[in-house]
Amino acid sequence: MRVRENTKQTVNNNSGYHTGEVSMNVNRAGANWWANAGGRNPGIGNWHLPLAARQGSGASGANSSQGGGPAVALRQASDTLTQALNAIRGIGNTLNPPMQARRPVSQNTDALAISSFDPNRIRGAGLDNFSVEVLQVAQTQTHEGEALNATARASESGFSVGDHHLEITIGDRRFDFHFSVSENDTNRDVQQRIANAINARSDVAVNATVNLDQEAGTSTLVLASTRSGIDESVGVGQPNFSVRSVTGNAVEAAGVDIATTRAQNAAFRVNRGFTGAVQTSRDNTVDLGFGISAEIRETGTTDVEMGRDIVTQQNAFRHMVNSFNDLVEAARNAGAGGALANELGGIVRNFSSQLERIGISLNSEGRMQIDEARMAAAAESGELESFANRDGFNFMSRLGRTAQNVSGNPHAHVPGGTSDSFGDFGAGGFIDPGNINFSPTQARAMAKLMNVGQLFDSLL
Repeated sequence: MRVRENTKQTVNNNSGYHTGEVSMNVNRAGANWWANAGGRNPGIGNWHLPLAARQGSGASGANSSQGGGPAVALRQASDTLTQALNAIRGIGNTLNPPMQARRPVSQNTDALAISSFDPNRIRGAGLDNFSVEVLQVAQTQTHEGEALNATARASESGFSVGDHHLEITIGDRRFDFHFSVSENDTNRDVQQRIANAINARSDVAVNATVNLDQEAGTSTLVLASTRSGIDESVGVGQPNFSVRSVTGNAVEAAGVDIATTRAQNAAFRVNRGFTGAVQTSRDNTVDLGFGISAEIRETGTTDVEMGRDIVTQQNAFRHMVNSFNDLVEAARNAGAGGALANELGGIVRNFSSQLERIGISLNSEGRMQIDEARMAAAAESGELESFANRDGFNFMSRLGRTAQNVSGNPHAHVPGGTSDSFGDFGAGGFIDPGNINFSPTQARAMAKLMNVGQLFDSLL
């Protein structure tokens, strides 16, 4: 009796292509190579695994008799270079092409500066230029005291000698601080004693500092909210905190009884083709929408333009250079007399004038190197983008073809290696995959053949 079993398995190659579903037709137990190919040869049925895991330690795979591992390294390096080139060119399965990335740039950084952004959200929204009006800057409530002679006796500057008790009020909460002033204490001693007492309490949203002016010889006690903006928890229209002397006169003598700067929120308006609503923030780091954060610095208006993301662009070219050098290294490690490394170097030399304009050259070891200053200037002027979209087309196409050829047949660059093939048909007309390492092209071809088998099965 003929036994037929149909199963499906997804096959993916390392180049990002999806080959569809594979029908494995078992016509006799353990005899059909379709059913056993995935288990016997790492090139079939497990392309989703890391390349090193599916190739094994041999040059042609885990079950190959050719030995060594240079072919695996060559294929990995060439695939990485292909991906780097595709990313620059914006082709294939590249998500968010780096050369199309845009960076928001404030034209008036005195008023507002971009602090961070999400390029994916900007690209997804197709965001265009817009303007921002800064109406008000967030600021802390501050009590800046009197500038007193730092070394003069506190008792001679108005501080009463003896015990002191001051109170800070925040909403309905009160915090008490106790200290003493002796006859020989200087103004700076007392100011620092007050600051230390306040700062020792982590539950008080007030910070105290003593500012020294060495040239004038003065010291100043400053009390400030630990956070900018209005603390709405204390009540509408109320100060974030108040301070008073309960015993003694330290608050008045230091001059910190009255707020010299009132707390206020930042206020701004984002205009995207229409006048936006006024937005407020306790902090000067504000959200402009679409993943863009900015720092408000002073009142004024600025245009935010979607300029080239020159950092992402340069990183894309750095990745290409590193991938090229990795492939050169893999080629030399393969021990094929440097033929592939020389071929790669020849491609760079043929386009040296174009590459040097964007800061890339070939060093004496046959590796690419980057002149960072020149590349930065090329990115700023738009030359890097022009190279990716037009000027470097021939170079990247030539280098890409070489990388793809190496990936498709890495064994040709390994001493003693042979070109990939489907192998010989054995008895019964089946391919013996035991010593075959299937390339991405062959895997796709086999997927098509196996789908034909699935079609025949469905008709039986």
